[in-house]
Amino acid sequence: MKGTFTNSTRRKAAAGNILRKDFSIINNRKIAYLDSAATTQKPKAVIDSLKEFYEWHNANSHRGIYKISEESTAMLHESRNIVGSFINASPEEIIFTKNSTDAINSLATSLEKTLVIGKEHNMVATIIEHHSNFVPWQQLAKRTGSSFRIVDYDIKKNDVKDIAKLVDKNTVVVAFSAMSNVTGLLLDVKSIVKSIRKKSKDALIVVDATQFAAHRHIDAKDMDVDFLVFSAHKIYGPTGVGALFGKIHLLGKIHPFNYGGNMINTVDMYDSDWAEIPDKFEAGTLDTAGIVAFAEAIKYFEKNNDLIIDNEEKVYSYALKELKKIKGLKIIGHNLKGKYGPVISFIVDKIHPHDLATICDEYDVCIRAGHHCAQPFMKKLGVMATSRISIGAYNTTNDIDRLIAAIKHAMKILR
Repeated sequence: MKGTFTNSTRRKAAAGNILRKDFSIINNRKIAYLDSAATTQKPKAVIDSLKEFYEWHNANSHRGIYKISEESTAMLHESRNIVGSFINASPEEIIFTKNSTDAINSLATSLEKTLVIGKEHNMVATIIEHHSNFVPWQQLAKRTGSSFRIVDYDIKKNDVKDIAKLVDKNTVVVAFSAMSNVTGLLLDVKSIVKSIRKKSKDALIVVDATQFAAHRHIDAKDMDVDFLVFSAHKIYGPTGVGALFGKIHLLGKIHPFNYGGNMINTVDMYDSDWAEIPDKFEAGTLDTAGIVAFAEAIKYFEKNNDLIIDNEEKVYSYALKELKKIKGLKIIGHNLKGKYGPVISFIVDKIHPHDLATICDEYDVCIRAGHHCAQPFMKKLGVMATSRISIGAYNTTNDIDRLIAAIKHAMKILR
């Protein structure tokens, strides 16, 4: 099954090296890049697609009847088909945005325009959310006078508490991540959605799949989510492009995010009406080159899916084993097999994560240090920041060996 950790051992030992050649920056800079949760590196095929578009097809899509404009439009449509197919959605249910953050903020803006939300209503989000799927709903609740309910995290179980428990007939939005960007914790989206539906048929369910998309298969229809977002740059695509999935009947009901070119049907002196979905939500000139490269990234990911997932499992397992050997290093979560994606946050006793990241950089090892845009979660964990590694297609166990050497050196000189 694509997008899941498998038990396959096919070419497992060599997988990292096979894929590594596709990523020029890894080879050019000789780095151990362990920050894919922040952004993935880009394979040559994706970079080449950007270059080819600008050299051969660059024109404003939907704007011209000359050949290269028609080519640009056709490439945009084909890319939408590819992105839709990737999550088992129809092309019309895919709205292109700048990234997941833009998608969620745009959706919140649209819902505020569309729905009557007052003090009797509430919105639900989990404490583990990235700020992008937390602050927009927090602020929408403040603007509308509705209550903002936060699903807590169970420290002992290293898991989110029952989301549906906070849902009632007055819940407008339930927002949660399919995978934590801090710990890699995986949530059972389908099961959670079913529980929410039992409590409220009208609550709109918004899933942040930004981390999830590069490590697990997404089936938006089977999950039964109302809206889902993910970003190209987290799945080997370019920065500045993302996707918002919305059920077609809901997209038909809600107001546009923005107004301007391409999203209109007719404009009169004192009123306007909107174009069909998805154009209704895509005002102005899109980043067509980036969208084409987004589709190319998905093609690359699907073509190499077995290799990528097998390699991630191997490197992730090795990293857990080696990190657990270090006295004074505490891993957050990762206590249940199969419950986590390849993102590991940890704390080293008496060493600030920023100091550790600086030492790692001296070893050309790239890790993340900080609150990971998840400050409420950090407060729940009782820390200001953590160190984080995240594993991608190009990583090898040698990268982990370099990380371990850097950590041991930091412990020697900083303690």
